[in-house]
Amino acid sequence: MSGEVPITIPKLKVFLTGGTGYIGGAVLTTLLRSPDLEVTTLVRSESAIQTLTSPVTNPKFFTGSTPKCVLGSLSDTELLRRLASESDIVVNCAAANDLPAAEAIINGLSENGEGRKKILVHTSGTSAFATYKDGDVDGRPFDDAEDLLGVLREWNEREEYGHRTVTIRVAELGEEKGVSTYTIVPPTIYGQTAAIIPRLSVQLPPLIRTAIETKEAHYIGSGNAVWSNVHITDLALLYELIIRCALSGVAKSGYEGIYFASNGERSWKDLAYGIKEAVETLEGWDGGKVGLSSWTVEDAAHIEGVNGVRDAKLAFGSNIITVPSKALGLGWKPVFGGEAVVESMKKDAAILWKRVKGE
Repeated sequence: MSGEVPITIPKLKVFLTGGTGYIGGAVLTTLLRSPDLEVTTLVRSESAIQTLTSPVTNPKFFTGSTPKCVLGSLSDTELLRRLASESDIVVNCAAANDLPAAEAIINGLSENGEGRKKILVHTSGTSAFATYKDGDVDGRPFDDAEDLLGVLREWNEREEYGHRTVTIRVAELGEEKGVSTYTIVPPTIYGQTAAIIPRLSVQLPPLIRTAIETKEAHYIGSGNAVWSNVHITDLALLYELIIRCALSGVAKSGYEGIYFASNGERSWKDLAYGIKEAVETLEGWDGGKVGLSSWTVEDAAHIEGVNGVRDAKLAFGSNIITVPSKALGLGWKPVFGGEAVVESMKKDAAILWKRVKGE
């Protein structure tokens, strides 16, 4: 009938931090596919805004959606608080260790108005649960069905660590302010993204680049220490799933709202073998065979992308195996594993090889 007024359903407002980063960029691209979400992301440069909103680089051809961009940084806590107060959902992919930023986001969500959703999906990392024994096997597997917050509190009393401190505070302040919090805890992340601004992962590329430059693939100690891993595409889909399950009320939040994201594990020596293969099969590689060798934590601490001995211990020689029982129970179905890790390292190596050559 010509006199009828069409019914429109307002979109849920999502504020995303880290939209130009490795995790955040993948999550942003995934969320832009959802017609019921209006996504705003925080960016640090005008050039990034241009890239994210350009009809050439933005994936409008399959999403029909463009993110709103706000220029700023995590250090501007008043801006974070305001943007969170205008949102139903905040996805924090920018910094696992930034306590003032996390607190500003939760405080902002708590002020967003009566009857609105108040959801925070926060990003941490499994180094919060890692144990180190000179590169050898140590510790036990952790299941996200257990009391992980209790573990974090106990460990943080012995030694404070940013990932633990912020994860604990997110759960506690969320409970206090009436904000539903969900913390995703990824292990080693690998793979190339379909993000508007592609990035390499943080953990493995420094090892690959070092192997290219030194013709040696390294591991700490025996190299038998083991980390779980996850492909970036599977991880981004978990963020979307957690949001959907948070909206429907089936996902546990707050003190029980810590979710692992893993699909397989490898020892550091296994990864060194994979790096060796990735470098030796580079197109145009003329450096001969790549060796395998153990190195010290102090050696690892000085390579590009590593911030000191503690960082090297956790990133390249510690143990953490995680079991994502709650994530799988919500219906998460990761598809990448096994040889996908090595294939990903080959692609990373090709990119890094070009950078080393100055191409």
